[in-house]
Amino acid sequence: MIRAALALTIGVCTAPLAAQQGVFVTAGRVLPGASEASWKLTFQRDIMGPLGADIAFQVLPGSRPASGDLYGLGADVTLFADARLIPTVFVGAAAGFGVQQQDRLWYAGSVGLRMPVVVAGPLRAMVEGRWRHLTIEGRDGIEVGIAVGYRTPTPRAPDARRESAGLWIPGATSDRLRAAGIPDAKARLLGNVVATALEEMGQPYVWGGTGDGRGGFDCSGLIQYAYNRHGVRLPRTSAAQALAGVAIRRDIDGLLPGDILTFGDPGRGVTHVGLYVGEGRFIHSASTGVRVSRLAEDDDDGRWWLRRWVGVRRVVE
Repeated sequence: MIRAALALTIGVCTAPLAAQQGVFVTAGRVLPGASEASWKLTFQRDIMGPLGADIAFQVLPGSRPASGDLYGLGADVTLFADARLIPTVFVGAAAGFGVQQQDRLWYAGSVGLRMPVVVAGPLRAMVEGRWRHLTIEGRDGIEVGIAVGYRTPTPRAPDARRESAGLWIPGATSDRLRAAGIPDAKARLLGNVVATALEEMGQPYVWGGTGDGRGGFDCSGLIQYAYNRHGVRLPRTSAAQALAGVAIRRDIDGLLPGDILTFGDPGRGVTHVGLYVGEGRFIHSASTGVRVSRLAEDDDDGRWWLRRWVGVRRVVE
């Protein structure tokens, strides 16, 4: 126990090097027939979209004859680490050294799942299961554990101003489309799509949410829902929706209600989408839920999105 605490303390001292978005401690048991303890201090970092990485300091105290203590450093590639309603999937590798009866270098590979069971603001408690294979004979097995720690929210747009929070009332969308030369049938279709999206104002942001009865949307789930309700099938993810329909020049004056706006940071591709509703505004599901934002330099929230606006797709021509 003293050695485990010492290793965890060393990890805490090096935490600033990880530039972490989450930190947690895992206490587990390895079950290769006779159980033994495992301890990990893990630092999380998002990479792109649902993809992330974990770096962990590991201690596996020997609890059986001829099994020495193992110390090491591991790295996992993760999916959905920011999610609350679906498990995190990870695959990883580790390496380190043993002491006492197993005084040698060791390597390991593993795969598993981690599921939040308690989420209170940034604080989380999770259960984890992992299959691990070590190069030291007799130390393979299933590791089950409980992890506690915190995770800071994924950086998103700043808080919206009042009109961005949903207090803007749109005009007659289909009338504006007809005035722009859109045929009546398509104008009514796009008007209905916009109206359907606006009906979801105030719904919470939920990673993977599609409005299928579980409540809440993510950005692409909201747009897919609005179009699907009126018979237009769209891909599920923001990256795929960024390729749907035809590309339109990125010009606010040339936008029509129903256009899909795509957003991203340099080097990360498209990471967010919104549905244009007219008058320089778009509806989207962001960190504060489903709301309307404005593309404008004179609005703090709008400026944030305007500078990350990378493209336009039109799916109904």
